[in-house]
Amino acid sequence: MPELRFAVGATVLCNFGPSGWKLGRIIALHYREPEWPAGQVVPYQVLLEADQKLIYVPRDDPRYCREATPEDRRIARRPDALAALPPDPDAAGDLPAPAAPQMRARTGLDCSSAEAAPGSPGYRSGQCECCGPCPQHWSAAELYSEHYRCAARNGIPVTQCGFDLGTLQVGDTVHHPPGATSGSGEGFLQSPMLVRLPPGLRFSDDGGLTGTVQFDPHRSDTYAVEFVAVSTARWDDPAVGIVRMEIAFVVEGNTAPAEFDRAAFEETQQEARTTAERLLHDISDTWALWERQALSNRRTCDQILAALDRLRSLLEQHPRLDGGQWWLWLGGFHMNVHKLLENTLFECELYLGHALTFSDPNVRRMAEQNLAGCYSKRRLEAARFLWIDGMQQMIDGEWVTAADTFHRAADLQDGWGWAVNYGDIWMGEAAARLVHGATLAVRSGGQDAEALPWISASVQLLEKAVQRSSEAGVFGPGGHPWVAELTTALRAYRDLVSQSADLTDWLEAFQQRTVYWCAQVLSGTTPFPPKPRPRLESAADLIARLPGHNP
Repeated sequence: MPELRFAVGATVLCNFGPSGWKLGRIIALHYREPEWPAGQVVPYQVLLEADQKLIYVPRDDPRYCREATPEDRRIARRPDALAALPPDPDAAGDLPAPAAPQMRARTGLDCSSAEAAPGSPGYRSGQCECCGPCPQHWSAAELYSEHYRCAARNGIPVTQCGFDLGTLQVGDTVHHPPGATSGSGEGFLQSPMLVRLPPGLRFSDDGGLTGTVQFDPHRSDTYAVEFVAVSTARWDDPAVGIVRMEIAFVVEGNTAPAEFDRAAFEETQQEARTTAERLLHDISDTWALWERQALSNRRTCDQILAALDRLRSLLEQHPRLDGGQWWLWLGGFHMNVHKLLENTLFECELYLGHALTFSDPNVRRMAEQNLAGCYSKRRLEAARFLWIDGMQQMIDGEWVTAADTFHRAADLQDGWGWAVNYGDIWMGEAAARLVHGATLAVRSGGQDAEALPWISASVQLLEKAVQRSSEAGVFGPGGHPWVAELTTALRAYRDLVSQSADLTDWLEAFQQRTVYWCAQVLSGTTPFPPKPRPRLESAADLIARLPGHNP
């Protein structure tokens, strides 16, 4: 029999088509059932975790069954990244439980800096595990996404606080008093899941929930509510941390009043759906033209952004259309223009994070699939902006600082950055270390002992840059021009050292050439990526436009 990808006991995700992927454990290989024809065998029998049902996987194919990542297991086992995580026998790949207050100091969390404003790209510093520096301004993605997990990554404890209001009828009055939560009495309007509340209920920053339950045309006659809000007001108190409050209840009697026109409501929803589908079709057509090189980057971005703006306006009028799935598309297609170097990662995260606040598990699952890429993009952006910082530091003569900055940038994504694809970060670090090593050699009168570790590191970095730039296949036989110049400079340095010659003139010339290359980087001159573009809209304006309470 053919060798299979998984062994008995492996935790996998199984594809249920429109119902999404479900978590399970392989309990048998080369499985068959008695009534099957002779010779019919399937690769796996799987026990599903959620309902303990037994299924079989018809083919050993990643489209049918794939390995479950730690994020997959968490998504299947809890409703958001701040909820308590049930015990997992396969948790070896999970993050350790948050514990030490000193971890927060090490990661650099700070709510006093200018980069702490809501929506500011403070993650580009590479600190705080590429989360924003101030938990009080963390977005829904940073709080709730299993791929961001900013609380766990930064060692912040989570205080769980739950309330069950029982069963409510449409027309009932709700008065959940403010301040009922333990640990915090304010800050709960940071990223509450307001879309889950019935119309007529209002939630306040102090944790109070009041109002009268009204008819909701988007829901069935009976439905469950699991409303979640968090407060980060006491994030730096190790006894409290982040407070996650969940208010649960069931609504019955959600029947339409006599004056409600169901046909008109459905017609309005269908018109909005048709418009949204047409916009997505237009976006897909535009992207296909770009892939065929029939449209420039600029025209592609302009056309897609115009369509996304219309989709956003549509969703502002119909915020709960189809259970939140259109917010997925709004966030996801902003990633397309981000690939073309538009400064739109914030939009991706904002709208995908908003999708996480809907109760539909499939919407959450699809949002998380996209947010996995968004978090990687954060790390790539941080690498690029640290690389830019390092270039400025070299211009300022801060060679050791620059070497450290480049090193941190390269560590984020193995030398890659947002549009930094040719080993450019390693080139910068190689240059900085070569300058400092040569400076040490000059100061010691030509003695190479103190300089040797710096020069050796420069050689290793340059080798990595040579390989990365060569693999790109976009440069001629001479290779990347800066790599070629660094290689020549390093050879000249070694020749001078072998002859016990004076290095002063070589060092001065190399510093000047390095500053030249830094200027090329900062000006966005080919073969380096263009200068980062400014934001199209302010983050504050985009946040303000997100829907609030259900009308």
